[in-house]
Amino acid sequence: MRSSNESGQAYAFMAMTPIVQGEESDLRSYLEGIPRSSSPLAKLPRTHFARWVILEEFHHEAGQRRREQLKSQYLIFTSNFDGPLDSYLDELGEQLVEEAGEIWGRCYGCPRPAAGAPLKDYLLHNQIDTGLFFAAYADATVERVVASLDQRERMIDFAVETQGLTPNELQRRFRQEFCP
Repeated sequence: MRSSNESGQAYAFMAMTPIVQGEESDLRSYLEGIPRSSSPLAKLPRTHFARWVILEEFHHEAGQRRREQLKSQYLIFTSNFDGPLDSYLDELGEQLVEEAGEIWGRCYGCPRPAAGAPLKDYLLHNQIDTGLFFAAYADATVERVVASLDQRERMIDFAVETQGLTPNELQRRFRQEFCP
């Protein structure tokens, strides 16, 4: 039986780790300082998307039966990626050593250094299974999605460039461009 974390060849991972008291502000500053254009997660080419979120407190509504308090803030890491979990966490532990230290190194129980097999074990220990996971394109790898987007851009550029051509010239140019 497949895990609720899997959809086709895609895997959804989530880990929730308690942040060390007094490290919350520094962790938030570090995460907010990561440039959107150069995420460290780009070092993991199987990643479709991923994010870190700091859970400060639960939101309470009027009429709730009880008010729940967190003993600390939590770092939630989610990632949707191609292929098996074990090799992905191996890659994360090898490729994000500096970043992992800055991020999970501010969480209770994180190994020092935050790298390799000890980091993998830590993240697995703090994993929360996904209740329901649907990948929009469950069998499309990151590589295939990127290639499809590139193909789309080429088609758009071609359509713009060839407006007004005769049918024969359009067909010739299409074959030249897309059927070499």
